[in-house]
Parts: sequence; C-alpha cells; structure tokens
Amino acid sequence: MMRIKNKNWTPKFIALAIVCLLVGVGGFNFAFAEDNPPSSITCATYFTYIGCPNCAQVDPIVLTEWTKKYPNLVIVEYMWEGGNWQDPNSQFFGDFAQEYKTQAAVPQLVFDKKNIRLGRADVPQGEKNIKTLSSNPCPLINKNIFWENLNLNELKAKPKIWANGRILIKKKDVWLFQWNGKTLSKNLIGKKDIDNELAKNLLFSHNISKIIQGRKFEIVKPEKAKLSGIAFPDSEVIPYAQFENAIKIKISENPAEPNPIQVSQSIAQSESQIEQPAEEEIELPFIGKIKTEQFSLPALTLFLGLADGFNPCAFFILTFLLAALIGLAGTRKKILLVGGIFILFSALFYFLFMSVLLNVFKLGQEIIILTLIAGFVAIFAGAINIKDYFFFQKGISLTLPKTQKLKFMEKVKNLSLAKSTWSLILGTMVIAGTINIYELLCTFGFPIIYLRILTFRDLTSLQYYSYLIFYNLIYITPLMVIVLIFAITLGKKTFSQIWVRRLKLVSGFMILFLGLILVLKPKLLESIFTAFAVLVGAIIISGLIILIYSFWKRKYETNKLMK
Repeated sequence: MMRIKNKNWTPKFIALAIVCLLVGVGGFNFAFAEDNPPSSITCATYFTYIGCPNCAQVDPIVLTEWTKKYPNLVIVEYMWEGGNWQDPNSQFFGDFAQEYKTQAAVPQLVFDKKNIRLGRADVPQGEKNIKTLSSNPCPLINKNIFWENLNLNELKAKPKIWANGRILIKKKDVWLFQWNGKTLSKNLIGKKDIDNELAKNLLFSHNISKIIQGRKFEIVKPEKAKLSGIAFPDSEVIPYAQFENAIKIKISENPAEPNPIQVSQSIAQSESQIEQPAEEEIELPFIGKIKTEQFSLPALTLFLGLADGFNPCAFFILTFLLAALIGLAGTRKKILLVGGIFILFSALFYFLFMSVLLNVFKLGQEIIILTLIAGFVAIFAGAINIKDYFFFQKGISLTLPKTQKLKFMEKVKNLSLAKSTWSLILGTMVIAGTINIYELLCTFGFPIIYLRILTFRDLTSLQYYSYLIFYNLIYITPLMVIVLIFAITLGKKTFSQIWVRRLKLVSGFMILFLGLILVLKPKLLESIFTAFAVLVGAIIISGLIILIYSFWKRKYETNKLMK
C-alpha cells in the first residue's frame, strides 16, 4: 500500500477526486473553459400535416404553448395538406427523412440526427430537451447551423418560424411577420431594406417599432396560422393560431445600413436574453459567471445533499458510538477508524437506497401520481419530524425505536471491550449495517424529493448515478466533521438530545415545504433559489418556535415549582 508522507498533499488529492467526479457527471457546468457555444437559442424542426389526428393534439403544444413558455426556443415548422405529395413541404420532408434516416411519419420533432421525437406520445417529451439544452443549432437537411448564423432565405420549401409567441411565414419571395401587441404606424415605413439579422430580431425584440422604423414593409391583415386541427372542426382541438398584427417584408441579402434609430443586432440579442430568465447569469467567487438554469441541478444536489447530511439521528448515533471508545488506549485512532467505517456504511446504504428509488421513479417517469405520492410522503415525514420536537419519540416517530436503542447500546458496550483491531472493525461493520436501516427513516423525505427532481431531467445513466455519488459525498460531509471534532476533543463536544430535536424541527419544516411544492408546483424545485428560500423560511420559523416554546416551557416549570 502506498502511503503519503506529506500530509499537505491530502486536500489536493481530495480536490482532484472531486474534480474527476464532476467531469464524469457530464451534465455539470462547473466549467472553467470559455468555449461556450455561439448561441443562446434552442432550435428544432417540426413536421406536421393537416388531417393528421395525432398532429392535431400535438401542434398547439409545440407551436404555441412551448414558444410562449420558452423565450429562447425557435421552431421551424413544415406543414402540408394531407395527401398532397406535390406540396414543397411534403417533398422536403421526404428528402429530410431520407437524409436523417428517420421514419416518414408525423408529428415529428427533430433536434439533431440522434435526438428525434416521433408520434403523439413522444413529441411532447421533447420539452425535457428544451429544459436541459442551453442552445441547439437548427437541424437543416444538409447541415446544422446556429440561429444567429442562419440565413432565412436559404431555408428550403415554405417553412413557418415560431418563436416568442410570434411567427414568420415564408411566402414565395416575401415573408409574413405576425405578432400580438402594439400596432405599427404607417409613418414608420421607409425606403431601407430589411436584412436577414433584422428579420430574425423581429421575433425577439421588445420594441418592434424601433428596429423596423425607416424600413420597407407593408401593413397587411393577419392570416390564420393553420394547425392540423383545422381538419377536425367538430372536435375540441385548436384549428389555428390567431395574431393581432401582420406586416409583409422582403428580406434583402445585403446587410442593412447602420441607423442611429435602429436597435443593433447586439442590443436585440441582449433584449432576447433579458426575456429568458432561464439563462440569467450570476457571478460566483472562484467560479466566475454561470447560467442559473445550467447550474441549478448541481447546485441543488449540493444544497439538498448538505441539508440531508444534517441528520439528527446519525449525529446522535455516531456521537454515542464514539463516546463508548473514550478511555480506551489509542482512542484517537480508534475514533477515526470506527467513525470512518460508520460513515462508509452510511454512504453505501444511502446510495443503494437512492439507486432503488431512482429506478422506481425512472420506470414511472411520466406518471403524475408518483410525483404526488412523493410529495405526500415528504409532507408526512416533515410533519412527523416537527411533531418530534414537541413530543420526542411519542407516537409515530422517524427515529430509532427504544427497543432497538437498548440493543444498540448493548452492542456498543461490547464493541468498547474489543481487544483487537480486527474485532473492533468487524463489530463496527455489524453495528453500522444494522443501525443505518433505521437511520434512513430520519430524513428519507430529502432523497425522495431530490430523486423526483433528478428524474425530471433527461440524463444518461452515467449522469444519474454520478449525481447520486456526488449527493452521497455531500451527505456524509457533516458526519466526517463530527468524527474529526470528536477525535480532536476526545469527546468533550457531544451531541445532546435537545439538538437532535432542534435539527429535526428545521429539517421537518424543510421537508414539509419541499413536499408541498412537489405536490402543488414541482417545476419550482428546478431552481436553487426555491431551495434557498425553503431553507431560510424553515430556519426562521424553527427559530421562532424554539424561542417561544423555550420561553413557555421555562415559565410553565417556574409556575409549577411555585405551586
């Protein structure tokens, strides 16, 4: 066995191991490289035809719902009349399907050659891709190109481009731009051309009148943007999308001349980014600028893992176990050995427990009832932990039962009498293996919530399990701190029952709040700021309860003595 003589190297090896883990996750964005993709737009191509019953159900979701919900999403749509094989869009789809080696069937949503959603049930699952992708090039028939570099005039056939609740429709040699909101005045019409960049910025700009002023355009009557549901007038599906305003434009191949009134491309791009709260940037010390949407999952893993790590049951059991070793020869080494084995088993059991739950949630990924069950279980666990602050281990309790506690104390007593290191190790393994089953009861609300959040993301198996490993490493951090403190002070710092109750109160409120959010609005749990707000709220409410309850209890005991 190789030994490291220089103790100063130990933190460096630990840091290196953590970095390797983060690299393996792949989905993490604790990245220090500056080679970011040259786009903030997620682009996809969508195929549908009028008369397709499955398309009638899916069209409104992809074209109107998502493009309003996700301001950085662009959908390039190709639609044709069912059975009209001479339609340019139909012919284009045939060539596209052959090039991408996909089925010539609709509805079909394409992100790239390896990521194609097909059919009424699968296309709506494309929302997972939209949530996880920070950008995506537009999949064209001969190449993939980022939105910022796309030339609209080079698009084949007659597409419609949906984005930000607006639409651009190709009409032979002109385009029809339609939107809702402020109407344009004829006084804005000028003689300067509209170039490719300005046309694309129409879909995202806050102030359309500013960027269009002085340009050539014609104010026309809006036309209905047909959806496949128009073929089923007697059904409940949406037949078309209606817009309030429309202008007809011709996109010039020549760049537009600079205009002091016109908002430049860079400003328009920055405006579109302002409309994208999911892409908000914040700056963190040592890490630099990060995008909150990209950062949320690793940050949530760190946050919830740490919150879960403050397991009052584990703290109490661990300090009791280590206290039994005080007074033995070579106590400090034995404390580190026993504590290390206990922590190792805690991490192993928790990882296996979470792995089983992960697969349960993955199998029922789209079953809403599982989310509700997870939420109600968390609410129940949180309420029991809050109850334990006032009535500790009375009635239903998520702590070590009294009968098991007596058996545990007997085993620890025998452990303290161990004469050899090997018997100490084996004894600790037996105790840790049995006691960790009961430890799971203490804070199992946290892993249920975290795993439900994790399965909302479309990750690979390697990424799922890498996140679990990372979560468990964070989970055992407070336990490692307890062992170190105990070893250094030789048991002078202990963990009393009052702190078990207080931690259960705080964790109870956290689990309760997170469970309520999971039931009422689970999407909020994708943000680290929600978790932070839950922590602050739980600490404030718990602090007030502790102060009020302690004051009332002292007053009650004082009055009792006076009587």
